[in-house]
Amino acid sequence: MSAMSKTILVTGGNSGIGAALCKLLATEHGCRVLLGARSPEKGEKAKADIVAKYPDAKIDVVTIDVASDSSVAAAAAAVKAMGVTLYALVNNAGLGLAQADDDAHNTAAVMNVNYAGPKRVTDAFVPLIQPDGGRVVNVSSGAASAWVKGQDAATKKLYSTPGLTQAQLDASVAKEVAAGNVGWGDGYGISKAALTALTLVQAAAHPTLVVVSLSPGFIMTPMTVGYGAKLSPEEGCKSSIKCLFGDVVSGLYYGSDGLRSPMTVSRDPGTPEYAGEDDPDPAKYNK
Repeated sequence: MSAMSKTILVTGGNSGIGAALCKLLATEHGCRVLLGARSPEKGEKAKADIVAKYPDAKIDVVTIDVASDSSVAAAAAAVKAMGVTLYALVNNAGLGLAQADDDAHNTAAVMNVNYAGPKRVTDAFVPLIQPDGGRVVNVSSGAASAWVKGQDAATKKLYSTPGLTQAQLDASVAKEVAAGNVGWGDGYGISKAALTALTLVQAAAHPTLVVVSLSPGFIMTPMTVGYGAKLSPEEGCKSSIKCLFGDVVSGLYYGSDGLRSPMTVSRDPGTPEYAGEDDPDPAKYNK
């Protein structure tokens, strides 16, 4: 499949990293982009902003609230009715931190969007993704490894080792949330750790697809206002582009520089690529 024929759905595509990724995919990579947005008005505004500068950009707005079963089902039906086959799904929509949304400070809501949302969307859209070599890209965060590295050995293993089942992950998430062990940002930490672990489950469940997770880096978006982020949304797309079009391995987690990263320690951009669970010196990643 040539780049010009690829159709990619990006949830949360109306602002921040999602909007920047939609623009790059439609303009620099020649893709047909399905811009997913909870608000159709905000989705159309984001599309108009791109098309105003790039009239040849191929963008369709798909109304989708990743927190709602019915909205996700309706979005999948709408995309199916378009008669397209997706090359990839990017689970980018996220909630938490500094967003001007009351739910951003509600752990249950954060978990529903950041963890249950990508599962809900992937389950609904997998039948529409090209069955051999299609991709699912889960936009996680450095907050994922920041949460995991502070846990005990058994929890570190559970969240980072292939073979994890959905039942095991759900049980662990429920236990940690009930105990209040949710990390910074009202659950943002564990929600992203759970998303990266979910990637292991999804990769095993869909062996003909490439399913990966990533950190976009510390990017200036409505989510990080006041946190000191300095990188642009476009700079936050580097790992997404690598995971969409590059040579990556299903189930793995990639850093903001597009290199494989561990989940049990934080790996800073510019440090060596993670060599796997038998790496003798994990401390070198954040020296």
